[in-house]
Amino acid sequence: MDILIQDIRYAIRKLARTRGFTLVVLTTLALAIGVTTAVFSVVNSVLVNPLKFARPDRLVLIQSISPAGKPMPASPQDMIDYRDQSRSFVGMAAVEAGRSIVLTRATSAAVRLNAARVGAPFFSLLGVETQLGRAFAPGEDSRSSAKVAILSDAAWRRYFGADARIVGQRVTLDGSDYEVVGVAPRAFVYPENADVWYPAVWGDYEIGDRNRGSHSIVAIARLKDGVSIDAAQRDVQTIALRIARDFPKYDAKVGAMATSLRQELIGDVERPLWAMFGAVGFVLLIACANVANLLLVRAASRESEIAVRTALGAGRRRLIRQLVTESMLLAVAGAALGVVLAGWLVDAVVALGPSGLPRIEEIAIDDRVLVFTALVAVATGLFFGLVPAFHASRTDISRVLHAATRGSGGGNRTRSAIVVGELSLAVVLLVGAGLLIRSFNRLIHVDPGFRAEHLIVYNVALASKKYEYDAGVIAFTDEVQRRLAALPGTVNVAVAADRPIDRDPVFSATASFTVDGRPKPAPGSEQISRILPASPSFFQTMGTPIRRGRAFTDAENRLDAAPVVLVNEEFAKRYFPNEDPIGKHITFGIAHPVSAAPGDTARAKGEIIGVTKNILQSSLAAKPFPAAYLPFHTAPFGATFLVRTNAEPTTAEREIRRQMREVDRDVPIFELGTMDDAISQSVWQPRFYTILLMGFGGIALLLAALGIYGVVAYAVSQRTREFGIRIALGATSRDVSRLVVGRGLRLTIGGIGLGVVAAVLATRAIRALLFGIDPLDTTTFGSVALLLATVAAVASWLPARRASRVDPVIAMRAE
Repeated sequence: MDILIQDIRYAIRKLARTRGFTLVVLTTLALAIGVTTAVFSVVNSVLVNPLKFARPDRLVLIQSISPAGKPMPASPQDMIDYRDQSRSFVGMAAVEAGRSIVLTRATSAAVRLNAARVGAPFFSLLGVETQLGRAFAPGEDSRSSAKVAILSDAAWRRYFGADARIVGQRVTLDGSDYEVVGVAPRAFVYPENADVWYPAVWGDYEIGDRNRGSHSIVAIARLKDGVSIDAAQRDVQTIALRIARDFPKYDAKVGAMATSLRQELIGDVERPLWAMFGAVGFVLLIACANVANLLLVRAASRESEIAVRTALGAGRRRLIRQLVTESMLLAVAGAALGVVLAGWLVDAVVALGPSGLPRIEEIAIDDRVLVFTALVAVATGLFFGLVPAFHASRTDISRVLHAATRGSGGGNRTRSAIVVGELSLAVVLLVGAGLLIRSFNRLIHVDPGFRAEHLIVYNVALASKKYEYDAGVIAFTDEVQRRLAALPGTVNVAVAADRPIDRDPVFSATASFTVDGRPKPAPGSEQISRILPASPSFFQTMGTPIRRGRAFTDAENRLDAAPVVLVNEEFAKRYFPNEDPIGKHITFGIAHPVSAAPGDTARAKGEIIGVTKNILQSSLAAKPFPAAYLPFHTAPFGATFLVRTNAEPTTAEREIRRQMREVDRDVPIFELGTMDDAISQSVWQPRFYTILLMGFGGIALLLAALGIYGVVAYAVSQRTREFGIRIALGATSRDVSRLVVGRGLRLTIGGIGLGVVAAVLATRAIRALLFGIDPLDTTTFGSVALLLATVAAVASWLPARRASRVDPVIAMRAE
């Protein structure tokens, strides 16, 4: 221990004397370890840490499988059958996410909350205990039970001032009284950032064999001990096959699936996050290589010191221990600074990071992250410390003493090999960044089917009884459109049941349809389309052209008018590939009540009068889906207002809010903003990964350039006498520069060659993140090679310029 303390003190004194060297090394390590720690904090919190539920590995999600083999919601009646007939679970609870509910308060404006309708066992199955009150009791999802609700921690604090007396009080949700029985724990927002949970009480229109086609829910279930997910999958699939056989009209070719709840919560970010973690690992390796090169140079300058210590009796093991101790001190100090930097980066990710990143509120530097950083520090210290230490410990005493001040120039091959490795890793990172940049550029330039500039969009929640039927909704939306049209700067106004570029639409109806004159499709092979009610001004407001035919007229936007329909290009292409759809009559398998009068319903149907350009509904990366547009007054299923304006967005949005309060202060508006902002938000994931990899690539490029510069500069310093002799014998400055730059470019060519081979293999990890770009895109690979060659040439030219100006007389005197 005394010897170790002595080594540490000696190392501190040596590092303090070379402040410039120490500062460069600490900065390099702090940056690399800090970024690595920050990325691991994200990976650890999102992917590694278990879900904050009781025995989360036993929780599964139950869904249906469409005839095309894709996951989709199930009908409540199907889910009841899974619950009652399966033998794999100790319990199951329905979950209907993405609902909105309006909270009405006497002293404040109404607000729209994200709501989840769940089965009574929901909280007990997850093992989540409320921080106030209780969870739902058994039977509270029955029709005879009183209406109850549980608030999220955020909603409790935001709308009720964190008043602990809220438990037992009644609140008005969608015009009905609910008793608040509990407040969920902080950070529990499953599913989909819910603000409030209330029991799923099924109505007659939702359950029963005639309603099996209403696919709207999923379920969570807890596996029995000893039952695997695969066994549960076989169990529910057997039940699904039985349902499909007995009810082919609704469930033909519809299956069921049981998957890990963890996978559902994480979504599609697992592979990309691991890829980013691998990328930041490359940055750390490059930083270690750079520090190792610096230590090799430093070791060469300390050959006389080491030779003297060896002559005085210091053994090789003793010298290696001393040098490794210095390396470990640098690594530990760099790691400490890196943790501080990582803390800032993690805070930035939580505060400014993409809202779509799952479990973002859980991201933090915890004990596992600190242990990881400590291990990284030890591994890093050994990685960049051992090679220089072993090299320095082999110093030849007699050679050093005879060489006087000339220096040996030893270790050149090692330094060159390290730089080649740095460059190859930099190629991998830069190719990945280049592919994501080109992919993101193509994504944001996808034609969404409308003009986003100067277009403001927002949704409203029509939840009160006066908007239960069509007449109230139509009167409200007409009055709002009239007021919006009168605002200064307004060019066009429209209303629709939904908005474009929305992954989680407030209204989303997909239904099968028949074409008059064609035979009815067999069960399981029905033609399907989205249904999108919209006002006659919708296409003009959106800036979406009509390809064939015409748009609706005001006269056709009435329930008593002859029914008409517009379809998009994808609809016409898929269902009328060799004929003109104009004039065809279609009828959808969906109807809705117009009023409270018995039998007073409207069916979605009509004559196709036009074909419109495809509008992307869910995302820029999604392929167009068949869509049919109905006159809004004939099917006012929701209300999204669209305003094309020349006014400044902030001013326009303020006026919109004022007009909405004047029309009905109990109707909350949400997601108010420009369409440009909505599109920008929709591409958060590719933007997030692109920025990360660009940052990693930039750091790698800088470190690789410094590595080349360091090796070439050191070589120049060791060959000063040689260059002086060459110049004395007639070599020109250009000859010397070419010689020095050539050395740097040879290293670069070797690094690029190895890097390209590695990049061909590594880019497979980001294939799923690319849009419209091949992972082996030659333009990207060529651009990266050219960029690295240019940077290497510049990094080599700087010491070459110094070498070309060597004065032969001064060089010989120095020797």
